Amino acid sequence: MTKKLCHCGASIPINKYSSIQAKECPKCAYLTAIGKNKKAVKGEKKTRTKSPKSLAMANADRWFSRYIRIKYAYQIATDGTPICKCIVTGVLKAAKNMDNGHCFSRVFKMTRYEEDNCRPQNRSSNRFSGEADHYTFIDNLTAEIGPERFARIDQLRRGEGEDNELFYNEMSEKYHKLVNELVKDKGIKKWW
Repeated sequence: MTKKLCHCGASIPINKYSSIQAKECPKCAYLTAIGKNKKAVKGEKKTRTKSPKSLAMANADRWFSRYIRIKYAYQIATDGTPICKCIVTGVLKAAKNMDNGHCFSRVFKMTRYEEDNCRPQNRSSNRFSGEADHYTFIDNLTAEIGPERFARIDQLRRGEGEDNELFYNEMSEKYHKLVNELVKDKGIKKWW
């Protein structure tokens, strides 16, 4: 029996007690098992593909985020760039450098695309100190929209929302159109 070679060039030991033979040398098999094998066999590509539903959700999130940041832009700069004011810190930044902050997490499907639940938020406040700034967000949002509307979104988050590809495609189309209308109305140049 001839020796087989691994894709790294090392010889693959033959197991004389089994009809199933290894396809890699012991070292490559170990590296593959722990996920650190950098050498790829020609034709083998290890890529993670996203489901159509998760791609549609990401697209809907992107357009909704743009919509919130344009709609609640504090001012439009002379070059056509929207400037947003962070709901938590009050910092003014270009909309492309801000996040769409959610008072109640996007995990709650009923309030994921609820306008009263979202406002422009500084990236560091939204991503890194979110838990610490959450109560400031709640206080500022309640002052802006009023206690009745805040109670409504608090109640909404407890419900079950839609979670399918069709719904996310509809949200994407809706907010894409709204963004285009706002860009035209406010004289904003593309910034994303």
